[in-house]
Amino acid sequence: MSDGAPSTGPFNSPVEVGLRALVVLTASHPTAHGLQRLTVLDYVVVHSDDVPDGPPGLHPQTPYRAGELLLRRGVLEQGLLLYQSRGLVERRFEPGGVFYAAADGAAAFLDVLVGRYMEALRDRAAWVTEHFASVTDDTLFELVDGWIGQWGAEFTQSSMLREELE
Repeated sequence: MSDGAPSTGPFNSPVEVGLRALVVLTASHPTAHGLQRLTVLDYVVVHSDDVPDGPPGLHPQTPYRAGELLLRRGVLEQGLLLYQSRGLVERRFEPGGVFYAAADGAAAFLDVLVGRYMEALRDRAAWVTEHFASVTDDTLFELVDGWIGQWGAEFTQSSMLREELE
């Protein structure tokens, strides 16, 4: 029976996006990350094949996926607060802003989650952590800005090809 409220599915919900962030935070433990960096890292975990020489992405490459960055931040913040309420994420207030880190029990929690997706997610989180650990936030954001420009060009070329075929 519906009460008129929109249903929230499991995909791209705070539960799923927060879980991916928890895996990234656990892979980079004890390092804490700001929300903007986590938003970008989550995107790169999901679409690692958008990064030059990156591993296959967890999700398919869909048109206009670069727009996901704009939508992801709010859901990610909700997910982080959800996992914080369960004692798995720590929120730290520091001079540079609000940062998130995996709590001590996060790794044990993640160890009970098994399956091909979780295995692939852990692999991508380890890759992202290793690949971008020494990259500053500003440099990471500049890299992503450059990649988004390439992704936009990819879709523009795709649209032009489609128009030529019609």
